[in-house]
Amino acid sequence: MRTNLVRIFALLTFCMVFAPKLPAQDSFNHPRIISVVGTAEIKVVPDEVALTLGVDSRDKDLGVAKADNDQRMKKLLGLAHSAGVDAKNIQTSALTMDPEYSEDKTPKLLGYNVSQVFTVTLKDLSKYEDLMTSFLKAGVNRVDGIDFIVSEPRKYKDEARLEAINAAREKASAMASQLGQSIGKPWEITEESTHDYGVLGGMNANFLASDKRGRMAEQNESTLAGGQVTIRASVRVSFQLE
Repeated sequence: MRTNLVRIFALLTFCMVFAPKLPAQDSFNHPRIISVVGTAEIKVVPDEVALTLGVDSRDKDLGVAKADNDQRMKKLLGLAHSAGVDAKNIQTSALTMDPEYSEDKTPKLLGYNVSQVFTVTLKDLSKYEDLMTSFLKAGVNRVDGIDFIVSEPRKYKDEARLEAINAAREKASAMASQLGQSIGKPWEITEESTHDYGVLGGMNANFLASDKRGRMAEQNESTLAGGQVTIRASVRVSFQLE
């Protein structure tokens, strides 16, 4: 008799614990949704150019190589300031001085290479070609990069994101209608990572690095063609089906 009472009590306890949970689980059923990815691209004409230039000086005497490199760098800084480039848009890397050896079985010291990198962000593209030509004449012997960029990418990124959301809504609506459904409120939205990229136009880095300074100086017409920078946005949106 006592055993039966214990079993009855345990059964009642089980019902009291789990019975309230059943309606709660029903109230949290996942809704019927449709998930799509919307993408958008905005092409923007760049309004700045970042020049990454190298100055290498070689000589058997380290002091001579260092003096030559210092002289070239001073000329470059002077040209940038004369062109109205703000000091915050000019940057020089740390000076490196490396010995150079022959490839003989017993290497011999050939001399020294003194190098610095000079980076300039030019906000007035009308000065680009003249300033670049002046830099080459002043002693730049390596072009590490020429990047046409947009000064306010955030503004265009926001615009592209809104277009991507609209694209997602249109895609979801079209897909749902094929199934005899319509979309309702958005259930979830996430932004996916994208890669924005630009097009290098006009005088490219390989041409500049070939050291054809005379050929550049003889050009009278502008060859500047910054191309376009593509700003991308991608979003994943889930809409409830009605």
